[in-house]
Amino acid sequence: MRNASSNIWKKISDAEYIAGLKKGDNHITESFFYGLCNYMFNEIKYSLMANVDYDELVNELFVYLSKDNWHKLDTFAGINGCSLCSWVTRIAWRYFLKQRDYILGRAMDDIDNVKIEETTDNLDAEITMDVNSTFERMANKRYVQVLQWMLVDGYNADEVADRLGVTVANVYNIKHRAIVQFVEVYNAH
Repeated sequence: MRNASSNIWKKISDAEYIAGLKKGDNHITESFFYGLCNYMFNEIKYSLMANVDYDELVNELFVYLSKDNWHKLDTFAGINGCSLCSWVTRIAWRYFLKQRDYILGRAMDDIDNVKIEETTDNLDAEITMDVNSTFERMANKRYVQVLQWMLVDGYNADEVADRLGVTVANVYNIKHRAIVQFVEVYNAH
C-alpha cells in the first residue's frame, strides 16, 4: 500500500484533507484514498465488490467525489463530532450500492441515453426504500442497528463499541458480518 504503511495520513486534519483534495494536492489525495479510506475500501471490496481491484474502487469514488469541483465535500459539516472518515464511509457505501451492478459489469450496454440528473431524487428514494426493506427482512436486528449507526447515522467504531459495550475490534467483526447478511438479503429480494 502506498502511504498506508507510513501512517502520515493519520496526522492530516479533516480540513486539510478537504482543502488538499480541492486544490489537487497529490500527497493529500493519495493519503486520503490509500490511508484514511483504506479500511473502508477494503471492506467494500471484500463485502460488496469481490472481483473489483482496490484501485478501480478508488478511481470510481474519486470521479464521483471530484465532480463539480469536489462539490460533494461541501456537504460535509462535521456535526456531532462526525469525522470526515465516517462521513465518506456513508457516502461511499451508498454510492457503491447504487453502482454495484454497473461496476461488476452487469449494467446495460448502452448507458449514454440515461438521464441521471432527472432521476436522482427518485433513485435516492428507491435506494432508501430498498435499504429499509432489506433492514426489515434481516434476521439479526443487532446487525441492522450496527449498520444503521455506522452507515446511516455516521457513528464511528468507538462510539458504537461504547453503545454496545464491546471492543472496537468486535464492532468491525459485527459490521462485516452485518454487511454480508445485508448483501445476501438484498440479493434474495
